[in-house]
Amino acid sequence: MPAKKVFLLFLLLLIVSLGVRCYRPKALTIFLDDQARDVLVAAQVLKEGRIPFIGPMASIGSLYLGPLFYWLITPFLWLANFDPVGPILLVAFLGWLANIVLFFLLEKYFNLRSAFIGAFLYALSPLIIHNSRFIWNPNPVPLFTLIFLWFFLEFWEKSRPKSLFWLGVSLGILIQLHYVTGILFLVSLVGYLAWALKNRTKGLANLLKPATFLILGIVLPLIPFILFELKNRFINTQAGWRFIFGPSSDQERLFSPSQALFGLWGRLSKEALVVDWAWGYFVLSFLAFLGLVIKKISARTRRLTWVTSLTFLFGLLTTVIIIKGQIHLHYLGLLLPLFFIIIAGADYFWQKSRIFNRPILALINLLVILLILFPMIREDHKLLFKEGNNQQINRAQDVSSWIADQSEDKNIFVTSLSGSPYAYTYRYYLYLAGFVTDSLQPSSVFAICEGGECGDPEGHALWEIAQFGVLKTVLSEQVGYGVWVYELKPVSDN
Repeated sequence: MPAKKVFLLFLLLLIVSLGVRCYRPKALTIFLDDQARDVLVAAQVLKEGRIPFIGPMASIGSLYLGPLFYWLITPFLWLANFDPVGPILLVAFLGWLANIVLFFLLEKYFNLRSAFIGAFLYALSPLIIHNSRFIWNPNPVPLFTLIFLWFFLEFWEKSRPKSLFWLGVSLGILIQLHYVTGILFLVSLVGYLAWALKNRTKGLANLLKPATFLILGIVLPLIPFILFELKNRFINTQAGWRFIFGPSSDQERLFSPSQALFGLWGRLSKEALVVDWAWGYFVLSFLAFLGLVIKKISARTRRLTWVTSLTFLFGLLTTVIIIKGQIHLHYLGLLLPLFFIIIAGADYFWQKSRIFNRPILALINLLVILLILFPMIREDHKLLFKEGNNQQINRAQDVSSWIADQSEDKNIFVTSLSGSPYAYTYRYYLYLAGFVTDSLQPSSVFAICEGGECGDPEGHALWEIAQFGVLKTVLSEQVGYGVWVYELKPVSDN
């Protein structure tokens, strides 16, 4: 296919890719406790000047992430006048930008056709789209993983220390988005040591200069987090050490490493490309590289394939070895773009192998793409864009407005009887309205129950209710969107 046509198709793809990530964000996005907590912190920065030096708690271990995600979304919340749509569109844009970087990386190391196939599948993957449509710290991980990979390969090709600086910056950002990305620190170390061994005749000063740039790049985005650690005697560093090497490392596994590995791989391929046989195409791609074209492709293409494949396998293995409980797919955000790089490499490798002539190979690729797209559009995309299937932001606004109307004053306590007791989705909008939602001397306690009535909350064992002693229910009403709200008043001792 002529290069001009491929680029025109790519421009069309970018429009579609941006469109599916930005379609009706307010009505269809996820807006639960994690999302509301993040925008609440950002709102506190804007309204009170409370600059965070620590981020949200990680989903593994008793660890806190760095504050970078809070800093990232704050300007966009301000631009949107405190509407969560601002940060949502930021996440969508970062997901779209990852699509662009992926295309040019694939075009640089493979060719235009392979780049288009990889970027096309990435753009329309339900898992990728889903992760680009709501506020959450792990969601920008694929973009910065691709930036890491770009500069990792550039350093190997050109030995420029500045490449390691930008690689380090990407690492300093990634480790604040999710701790599983720490795997890339080990990849960087191995890559640097291999480069130093290869160039050992250059002298010690020339070998240490890139390492200096790397460390500087890592430290720069981590400065607020490092200051927090210094002030608090490295509390997170100690927690991380205990998680990996302490008593938790000896806890009983839910699954054997082999069960976890194959189960995780099956879920990843199923979620990324929908079809059950996606893993087979992936394996054939890797075998094509190993057995058919290893002598027919350039050294730089081999380097990309080896780095991508080994990092992917190392990431899976390390994850199942360290994490002994349930492994969620959002832990593996760093592996998602690598998955599509290897899938894109399949087309390129089969081209070079010449087992099939070009028309037959083009037909095979077309059939594979159609077989993948059909279930995507029929089921997954329908669920992603079905009108009225979410409305979580509107629900939070309506329930918060009702609570505000019922309150005697602005000192109240808001909790939830279904899900997280913090009820951040409702607390966020009440905070914007000037309410204190965690008052220890509230005029009313509002208990929220989503999905139906929860029964009389008087005497409930939940600490958020029990801490106030004897409470009496004065109002119970279904507010909307299947949400019931109970207003309780403290009973006077007199």
